[in-house]
Amino acid sequence: MLIHGRFLTQWGRVVEGEIELKNGRIVRVEPGGKGVGADLDTDGIVVPGFVELQINAGFGHDLTFEPESVTMLAEKLPSTGVTAFLATLITSPLEEYPQKLRTLAGAALEAKGAVVLGTHLEGPYLNPASKGAHDPLLMREPNMDELPMLLGDGFTRLMTLAPELPGAHELIAELCRRGIVVSMGHSAATYEQAVEAMNRGVSYGTHLFNAMPAFHHRKPGLIGALLTHPIPIGMIVDGLHLHPETVRLVYQVKGSAGITLVTDAMAALGMPPGRYVLGNQEVTVRPDGSARLADGTLAGSTLSMNRAVWNMVRFSGCTLAQAVEMASLTPAKVLGLESRKGRIAPGYDADLTVLGSSGEVLATVVAGEMVYKRG
Repeated sequence: MLIHGRFLTQWGRVVEGEIELKNGRIVRVEPGGKGVGADLDTDGIVVPGFVELQINAGFGHDLTFEPESVTMLAEKLPSTGVTAFLATLITSPLEEYPQKLRTLAGAALEAKGAVVLGTHLEGPYLNPASKGAHDPLLMREPNMDELPMLLGDGFTRLMTLAPELPGAHELIAELCRRGIVVSMGHSAATYEQAVEAMNRGVSYGTHLFNAMPAFHHRKPGLIGALLTHPIPIGMIVDGLHLHPETVRLVYQVKGSAGITLVTDAMAALGMPPGRYVLGNQEVTVRPDGSARLADGTLAGSTLSMNRAVWNMVRFSGCTLAQAVEMASLTPAKVLGLESRKGRIAPGYDADLTVLGSSGEVLATVVAGEMVYKRG
């Protein structure tokens, strides 16, 4: 495939030229090319495909409730610019994990569209005091003997846990030894407990501010630790989970290399307001787009990744290149994939998204094949 148009270079500049794709990789990037015989000649801006680290569901289906729906999600996500993602399972009964993971991994092998990179387990080792939309009755203390049930024959790539729970330190060490990214979230950890967890191998923070105790100037807690230490954090930039000025503040502190945009989307992504499920709980999506449990707790989002990128530019004042980095290269680094994904450069995966002037997705390419084109 030959693409002609404006594109985002690996140095953050927008130039006009050609991108040549072959055998699933980018083989040539040439500013100033004329685009003669181009397969795609676009007026949009070509950017690296988005990598989503936390998505629970979308388009009417929930991954925890219906893990086989990952094939549908993979097919639909390119319309939001996502070219690769971690399928997220939220806290579930322990005995259900093996079957859920087998089903998800098997379906992922058949999926077309966005690439399923593995599973993000958000739970069950979370703190009931910071439950968010998870069922506290299903939360557990870390137990090494339970790991075989949770790792899914190598398909689990990231696990969110509360590091202050008894047994968490041993579990963190074992997960890191197996090459699984460990994240802190749904946690009431003190600042000191969070720093100790980072020293033991925790390398990511799940949806900063959400499902964490509020920041206090004398007790900075988990939020303070994540803001002052050089590990990336996820942020849900939908204007509901975080105030726009909070987004601006975090960007000034962490920068584009320290933030990954995530949607934490639930089944109502791409759907009208109404009632949906998230795991084993009913969620009502209101006309303003917020997804809430019966008690008013936010329960995931209806945010798409392309809107997250556009919101990041509007809320923080960052450039489009910096917002795209937070949706592509930085999440790729979290998974150790920065040599393959997140840049438009020779040798990188041919995963590309074409954005319009208002952040809409015009086209998406995965492994050198057009998998979505608007209209």
